[in-house]
Amino acid sequence: DLYLVLTPDLTIVAASDAYLRATMTQRDEVIGRHLFDVFPDNPDDDTITGTRNLSASLAHVVRERVPDAMAVQKYDIRRPESAGGEFEERYWSPINSPVLGPAGELRYIIHQVEDVTEFIRLKQQGNEQEQLNQVLRTRTEQMEAEIFLRAQQIQEANERLRVANAALEEHVHIRTTELSQANEALQTEARLSKRLEEQFRQAQKMDAIGRDRGL
Repeated sequence: DLYLVLTPDLTIVAASDAYLRATMTQRDEVIGRHLFDVFPDNPDDDTITGTRNLSASLAHVVRERVPDAMAVQKYDIRRPESAGGEFEERYWSPINSPVLGPAGELRYIIHQVEDVTEFIRLKQQGNEQEQLNQVLRTRTEQMEAEIFLRAQQIQEANERLRVANAALEEHVHIRTTELSQANEALQTEARLSKRLEEQFRQAQKMDAIGRDRGL
């Protein structure tokens, strides 16, 4: 188990080997020191709440002398100086329990935790994947809507083109008919003109013959 034994003033008096390994600390570095001197908040994290929440839970145990189970907490752990001294993001599920003396007085507090960092990271990855899936679903829906709208636009354009082609064909038909009629009229007029011209030449010829005969 991962646990610390604290006095009511939050001095560490015992620690399990598992707790020391999980927090990357040594027994002689923590025993006899105040809890928050050994495990301060990460100064580089503007959203830190670990120390405040743990302090409130421990104060509740001291005041009420009853166990207090906390929600999962983000409480970063500082690496040893040999490992860079920086803080490592960690998540814990804590429960704080009182140890009472014969007269009901508070003697110690057992601060027991479970390291749930990997579980939270997997959950975060799942959330990120779900967010990505949601983005993909939204984009797919947008693309489907755009394709449907584009298909409608193409269909409407094709319909306008069909109407325009029909109107053009009708116009060409009418114009062709008009041209055909005009051409036929011209041909008729040309034949009539030719016939009149032939009749005129025949009349001139007859007139010339008449003059030659003295008629």
